[in-house]
Amino acid sequence: MPTRRGGSAPRRIGLVPAIGAAVAVTLGVGLIAMLAIQSRQAAVTTAKAWDIKGPPCPSLSAEEFAAKRYTAPKTFPYGGVTLGRLAGDASCSDVKTAGGKGFGTDKVCQFTSPAALTVATETARYYFVPGVGQPATVIVHDGVPRCVMASKFTLQKRIGLRASAPYSARPSPPLA
Repeated sequence: MPTRRGGSAPRRIGLVPAIGAAVAVTLGVGLIAMLAIQSRQAAVTTAKAWDIKGPPCPSLSAEEFAAKRYTAPKTFPYGGVTLGRLAGDASCSDVKTAGGKGFGTDKVCQFTSPAALTVATETARYYFVPGVGQPATVIVHDGVPRCVMASKFTLQKRIGLRASAPYSARPSPPLA
């Protein structure tokens, strides 16, 4: 029998351990694939629920916003963006790009009736005025927000959006 340098015979792996290792690797790969598919399906479902279509919100420059005496004092941070509103409630979620199939993530916040909105990103500040009583949604993609005058989020009918929302902003109750 041939020997190795140290004088001992080469070790051979038996058939049973080799089959066991192959089964373990196959099960591991299958589990990872199943989890990836479930995660992708959840991302697609979230993207569909948070895909809000509507006309664009009127946007203003900082000077126009200030000149018209608009304010957005109810501010909150969300994922590196600071959002402000004059009134109403907000519900936000991270939504995968490309309808839930992409690798990037958009920040999406729906508002019940904000009246006026501010969005501060790392690079700029944006101003939108959807109007009193008008719902709105802000989508921040690659650090640039856009606003549409529509929202599925209401306080009366939650339509399941809260369950997938990692953050929800509510105003404090008035002091008596």
